Amino acid sequence: MREAIEDSARYLRVDVDPGALALLDDPRTARLLADHLRALSAAVGVTGEVPWPRLDSAIEVDFQLLAILGTVPATRRWFADHGVSDEIAAASLADIPRKLRDYGIAATGADWFVELVTARVFALGRLQFDPYDRVPSGAESAWNVHIPELGPLDPAACDASFAAAVPFFAATVGDAVTRHFVCHSWLLDDQLAEYLPAESNILRFQRRFTLVDSEATDAPVDGVTEGDTAVAKFIFRRPLPELPAITPTSRLEAAVIGHLAAGRHWRERAGVIEFR
Repeated sequence: MREAIEDSARYLRVDVDPGALALLDDPRTARLLADHLRALSAAVGVTGEVPWPRLDSAIEVDFQLLAILGTVPATRRWFADHGVSDEIAAASLADIPRKLRDYGIAATGADWFVELVTARVFALGRLQFDPYDRVPSGAESAWNVHIPELGPLDPAACDASFAAAVPFFAATVGDAVTRHFVCHSWLLDDQLAEYLPAESNILRFQRRFTLVDSEATDAPVDGVTEGDTAVAKFIFRRPLPELPAITPTSRLEAAVIGHLAAGRHWRERAGVIEFR
């Protein structure tokens, strides 16, 4: 188990604190981790609920990191067995060290790491996809679109990602039926059009989608929407209360801060692309 964890850390270029590895020296903790690794490995490539280690103790984050790394060998085997190229496999798993570096496990959300290590998220060029979603308010299956933090949303790169997804999922998970992409993101908030040029990459990305929710979907809770929290996290990598003290360095940053300062909210929106 230790060897597999250390191999995964080298593959992903993740630094593991010696204190985390020291958990393996405790027989009870090592047995508990082995049980979780068996359950997580069995869930790789399978839909449905996934067990995830949650411990009511100070070692929870270290334990979860070991669980992530310990599952990666099963993820890589599944990729290889299902014809996923080394390039796509590496790009898909690269979000693990990226999120660990930028946010950590708690701020990212453990559920996202579960998606990554159980082979439910695939990086196909500029965008990520998972094949386990539904069209909001509908019964149709959909491929969920995620937008990793990899720089500009170049339209040609996005075109290539969408084009690659259709044959990829037909070959990899046997899905030749799905005809929708769905995206849930603050990047689809149509209020951005008040601040950004019509030909900006963000607005061009927005126009690919038809919004299928309402403005009230992301209603404030205790004065904060999910969109407010998302823009603070993904644009500034700071908690929302710290934004008033930030000096914006781009048109987008200025728009976000000015919008909030005016007492308005940003919203997570849901959009759908239907293709034939």
